[in-house]
Amino acid sequence: MASAKLVSSGAYGGESAPGSGRPLVLLLLDRGPVLRDLPRIVLAVCALVIGADCGAARAAERTFVLAPADLVSAPDLFGAKALARSGVLGKAVGVKRGAVRFGRGLCPSLLADPTRKLTRVRVLGGPIAAPLVVGKSLAKDLGAALAAMNAASWLPPASSATRKTCRGGTKDGIACHLPGECLGGGACSSDWIAEPPTATAIGFTTAGFATGDQVGALGRAEAANGVPGFRFAVDLAVDPKTGPVDLAVAVTSELPSKRIGKPGKRTECIMVASMLPVDLQALRDLVDATPLDAVTRNRLRYLLDRAQGFLDGGRPEGPSRAARNVRTFALEVAQRSETEIAPAFAEAMITRANATAEALSF
Repeated sequence: MASAKLVSSGAYGGESAPGSGRPLVLLLLDRGPVLRDLPRIVLAVCALVIGADCGAARAAERTFVLAPADLVSAPDLFGAKALARSGVLGKAVGVKRGAVRFGRGLCPSLLADPTRKLTRVRVLGGPIAAPLVVGKSLAKDLGAALAAMNAASWLPPASSATRKTCRGGTKDGIACHLPGECLGGGACSSDWIAEPPTATAIGFTTAGFATGDQVGALGRAEAANGVPGFRFAVDLAVDPKTGPVDLAVAVTSELPSKRIGKPGKRTECIMVASMLPVDLQALRDLVDATPLDAVTRNRLRYLLDRAQGFLDGGRPEGPSRAARNVRTFALEVAQRSETEIAPAFAEAMITRANATAEALSF
């Protein structure tokens, strides 16, 4: 069983803010049903601490995308960021065998070693959830390290998808959704699959992950591929508005297999990656934050409302039609740059709109 225990903050020599009356909440977790009960536990503790219905108050579902280039460069970028904060992280970060160590995990560079490939990606539910997912060998002190890096928490339900493309036929290499879209006998498929989301993690693996088949695995050769290949959506505990979200991510990299049917040596890297939401809400937030005249603001809002209408309609072509409206939004922002919209604001909206259109095109 899992329980929350209320303890007076005075018992530890602390002082509550005047009139706050907030207790210190100790969350006592055991093994077993914790993973199943985690969403209920988190909401219960949130209500005890904040004194509100956290389920109703949490931010709406937000969408994110990842490209191969993002994932291949992530260990190097995070390593530099974590080492720069070693004064705060202390023993939670270091260097071991030439790779950055964060917690008990190692983050070897994919850019420096062309033989190492990334075969699994998991987005973890935050400092509380992550230690319950990664296993005993990596869990020790992980929650505190992720909290020190400001890793955000999210709540279920979650969803995920990988980009599919036509293999063969007259549309070879073109993004697809259904087999019938690939003319000339082409197959609509992906080298990666989305694992069923759980209350604590969203996962993606190569199709041959279990047997060590590295077809589709990501390495240095994919470092320039900026086309989003992975999409996921979660309910964030805190609304990021126009800013990024720091999410805990675990990636598995492996060396070439030495035995048929068996994977090569694998290494688990746990890190925190900064990601921008790419959805209609993000574009609305950017429009609201940008200095605009009433006519321009209303026009841009109309395009976003129209895109939302296609999504709400529930028709199969809804996402693709919404994506076209988002691209129209980006075009109209570009046409107004320097005359009606300051270039810095225009660039932010165009970049986010293009990513949002890609997310809608999965």
